[in-house]
Amino acid sequence: MLRSANAFSQAVRTVRAVHTTPAFAAKRRNNRKAELEAQRNAEAEAARRAQEQLRKLKDTNFLNSLVNPEKLFSTTQISQEDAAAAVSSGQMSSQQQASEGASVIRREANSGHFACHVQPAEVKLVTEVAPKAMVGSDFRFSLQVMPELAEKSAHIQADIVRRVVSLDNANSSAIMHYNISNAVKTFGRSEGDSGSPEVQAAVWTVRINNLEEHLRGHNKDHHNRRAYTKLLHKRAKMLKYLKRESLERYYLCLKQLGLTKEMVEGEILQPKRIF
Repeated sequence: MLRSANAFSQAVRTVRAVHTTPAFAAKRRNNRKAELEAQRNAEAEAARRAQEQLRKLKDTNFLNSLVNPEKLFSTTQISQEDAAAAVSSGQMSSQQQASEGASVIRREANSGHFACHVQPAEVKLVTEVAPKAMVGSDFRFSLQVMPELAEKSAHIQADIVRRVVSLDNANSSAIMHYNISNAVKTFGRSEGDSGSPEVQAAVWTVRINNLEEHLRGHNKDHHNRRAYTKLLHKRAKMLKYLKRESLERYYLCLKQLGLTKEMVEGEILQPKRIF
């Protein structure tokens, strides 16, 4: 009788162990899963808020005036579907479309930006005033032969000059030099001033932005990532010098460059990847 009672109590303990232990472990797993999910959601929300704050911070007149090579080059091309729509609407002839024979067709270079330090007033002089002067100077060709053909030829030559100096047909290096000249003109304290701390910080900001666009698509380019970090340190060092010289100019420069005090005075680490 005693043996049967001991067997019964041992069976009860086994049943309790079997029924309670898995339930407790499953409850712990469910709680851990919920904690991880909540942590991931919090990190994603913090990253989204940081990106939104950075976007608002970089919404300055100087940064908006910089020319982005990828956006500029993408606006000078249209697809075959857009070309077919242009032909159907009468904006482009079918012979012109057939003569291209490529996957993309170039638009006119009319962004208003020009390379080689060419000013818009100079382009206007070449493209509008010069053709009329050319037609008026050649009386024999313009008056006796065909004045419409002479005027058309002069405008074609002027358009060729405009396309050559246009920034739409330049390379990335020419666009970066254009942005650097824009930085010197914007932050220079006098005409031709290229040595002020604000100017140097703005020039390095142009180079930093150019490297950021490159590293977003080439995340394993470790050489340029190191150069990117060195430029960040150079800009921070120059802005710290500006802070010692003039506190008002320091904060004004930070606002125009879209930076915060933590970006300059805090620790600058080499980023693993730029998003």
